[in-house]
Amino acid sequence: MKLYRSPILDAETVGDLVLRLSVLNVKDLPVNQSLFQRSAMRDLVNRLHESTDIGGSHKGHTEDRNPFDLTQYRWPNYLTPINSQWLSRNGSEWLYFETQPLWTGALDFFWLTPIGHQHCVVGHFMITHWLRNAGNPYRQADRSSTANYRQLMERIMDTISIELSGNAGTEQKSICNPEDEYPLPNITEQMVAQAKHTSYMWSGKGYTDKSQPKQGGDHRAPKEDVAAFIDQRIQPRPLPGCMAIGPAFVEKEASNNQPESAAIASNR
Repeated sequence: MKLYRSPILDAETVGDLVLRLSVLNVKDLPVNQSLFQRSAMRDLVNRLHESTDIGGSHKGHTEDRNPFDLTQYRWPNYLTPINSQWLSRNGSEWLYFETQPLWTGALDFFWLTPIGHQHCVVGHFMITHWLRNAGNPYRQADRSSTANYRQLMERIMDTISIELSGNAGTEQKSICNPEDEYPLPNITEQMVAQAKHTSYMWSGKGYTDKSQPKQGGDHRAPKEDVAAFIDQRIQPRPLPGCMAIGPAFVEKEASNNQPESAAIASNR
């Protein structure tokens, strides 16, 4: 199912909020694993990053485009998952995370909740902006707020209630999650550094700096401005109903046998 909203933010900015609701059938779960286990949902998010565009990469290059450098550079498409957290909404537990596009693409907001041992509902919100002289995600974020879109997303999610079938309710009751254990997917310090470089390198795409020559000028943003934007973007922001939230980043990826650190919310 698709749900569209197109608020006009200001005189020069128009955008869409699109919601895609789907049911995901995960057929190849390990033996004795259920999506009602929070750790399995965390693992599912990691798998989505391995198998979809949000975890993909594109061809990069040296900063000066040295034609003699034959290194095959790969830059990430997105910085994700960021602001990951467990939320309680209308009687269901949702695993939530966001993405930050680095060269092109929409802003993504994912909501996942299990409805069976092998099935989960996925709510995928996408925000797209149209602005003059802002042909890359950094310039768009610098000029256009997403606050209206986020508020609309919250209102939509407040109306969504999941009622499990009798069999699914029995499956849910058969699973016992450790109390106060909410494993979350995280980004690493290295991923943050890669995102800052990628976003900086693309910050001149579709943008003209009037202080620079139109042809041959460097229209990229200052590196420190892009770095500050990424640092601000990855800060944890608990949503209403937050039960646990992850850090901005971790030093390195944790093994699947050890849950990533999460702050247990005091207002759950």
